[in-house]
Amino acid sequence: MSAKKKDSLKPAYLITGSDDTKVEKAMRRLRDRVVRDSGTDLNVDIFDASEESAPAVVQAASTLPFGAGVRLVLVTNVGSWHKAEKDIIINYLAIPSETACLALVGGGVRKNENLTKAVAEVGQVLSYDAPRPSNLPGWVQDQAAERLLKLGPAEARRLVTLAGTDQRAILSELDKIAVYRGKGKIEMDDIEHLCWVSPEVRIWDLTDSLGARDRAGAFQHLEELFADHAAPASVFYSIAKHFKKLCQIVIAKERGEDPMGAAADLGLKPFPARKLADQSRNFSGEGLRAAVEILADLDADMKGRSSLRPDLALETSLSRIMDVV
Repeated sequence: MSAKKKDSLKPAYLITGSDDTKVEKAMRRLRDRVVRDSGTDLNVDIFDASEESAPAVVQAASTLPFGAGVRLVLVTNVGSWHKAEKDIIINYLAIPSETACLALVGGGVRKNENLTKAVAEVGQVLSYDAPRPSNLPGWVQDQAAERLLKLGPAEARRLVTLAGTDQRAILSELDKIAVYRGKGKIEMDDIEHLCWVSPEVRIWDLTDSLGARDRAGAFQHLEELFADHAAPASVFYSIAKHFKKLCQIVIAKERGEDPMGAAADLGLKPFPARKLADQSRNFSGEGLRAAVEILADLDADMKGRSSLRPDLALETSLSRIMDVV
């Protein structure tokens, strides 16, 4: 029987972890293997544990497959089952069917609980953890290489900034780049032109340009925000918040404190804290105090003190700030 062969599927798998892309890939490999071996997808049963009971799953696993091969019983969201449901699966795994492969997928199953141990006894536990945010750029470069794309570290970091930490979103952007550019080296311009930039990311680009005292870059990002119909009031508050933090760090630095420590004291995560600490080196306390005063005046103007259009008031004040800081 095929189940006795060395390379045959095991009676059970537990597929879990925070790396959704690897979890999905493992599920796909199992399904493709069963379909290939049996020549039909009729030997694939898919259940959602949040909607289906454990007895229904056991019944499917105990049903003989069509023709040759093994029946795959794939259960998603397995962590939603209560103990009584899991115990039914554990009892099944004591003497699992020789013609079925039970794949339990999802989080919420602890490493030391009985269901995990029962799967490990007769099959395999596959745990895939997503890369930490600090390691995402390297992961992006690896995923790009699989698509015959070459991304440098700076380009990979920019893609993470644009797409965020959602791995599916990152892969979607990589697939888009691959379609438009084919294989080979990907330049920063390719990422900027092809990848979707959220208003939130554009705000970060604007405040980063302000922190770098890059006047041209700041006004370019401001115009892009307005082109995306960003509300001037929202942009103003982001700028004011950024300058307030910079001011706090510079004042702490003038007292002899470490800028990185001062940034961390604001409750920032390591990467934004380091970025803000680096930006603080571009400013004096006097210049930042003047910038905060300009922003206070702008706040009053945007709330009705001035008849100037809010976007024009913001541009005018930003120009004054770039002159004083």
